[in-house]
Amino acid sequence: MAKFELETQPPSTELLELARDELRETPEVRAAAVEELRKLLAAATDLNFPDDEEFLVIFLRPTKFYPESALKLMRSIAEFNKTYKDTLFNLMPADVQNVFIEHNLVNVLTNRDQKGRRMMVVNMGEPWDPKVISEEQIFRVLYTIHKLAMLEPATQINGVVVMYDFKGMGMRHVTSMSAGGAKRLLTFIQEASPLRVKAIHFINQPMIFSIAWKLFKPFVKEKLNKRMFFHGDKLSKLHEHVHKEFLPSNYGGTLPALDYSGKDWYPVAEDNLDFIKKWNSCGFK
Repeated sequence: MAKFELETQPPSTELLELARDELRETPEVRAAAVEELRKLLAAATDLNFPDDEEFLVIFLRPTKFYPESALKLMRSIAEFNKTYKDTLFNLMPADVQNVFIEHNLVNVLTNRDQKGRRMMVVNMGEPWDPKVISEEQIFRVLYTIHKLAMLEPATQINGVVVMYDFKGMGMRHVTSMSAGGAKRLLTFIQEASPLRVKAIHFINQPMIFSIAWKLFKPFVKEKLNKRMFFHGDKLSKLHEHVHKEFLPSNYGGTLPALDYSGKDWYPVAEDNLDFIKKWNSCGFK
């Protein structure tokens, strides 16, 4: 089994070239943007965010090193944390440990795709027992994973790809989803996460999925809508976006079948409690 590790090393030369082309990142632009964002943060007396360079870059990369846009993102995150305080306040890995370890609902692949993007699979069908795990608990797991992904420069630059697998979805799953949960998830993805979501793939969705989709559709903005793809059981369509040689055989790929799950990489969360506490301190004062 491949061991799951965060890739926290500095970006390679190739990655920095990509960051320059896509995100305007050069040493000069970065230094000026960090300095300006520090000033803006100091002036925003209602916000509480650490201002060390590595932390500020988490917000500057997705906003292409425009400090005003980075501050706006920080404010959106603070608003989100305030709105969903009951769900997120001081959320630690131990609070969702049972979901990671006992239920194979969310899995991060140990390899990246052909564009260097981090890949995550969310099982919203058969493995999910809504009587045991609520949609809120699944969101708390996704939120915990996003904290860890932010630590990877390669993920900050290349972005992420999410695959929602609905194999085995039934009415018990559909009735466990809510418009409030859909709004929370989509507000997070579109407004309150520094991660660059490059694509969301829906696979193995049955006919009944159309009922659930009606909950989500009103909250999807145009930019994200263009990055959503519905494949059903036609995995060849998925392979047009994520090449077969980067997918496990579970998804028609040429890599070995998945032999690891959330419980195998939960220790990574425990290894990064300092950063998680740092993130949890962010928001309004």
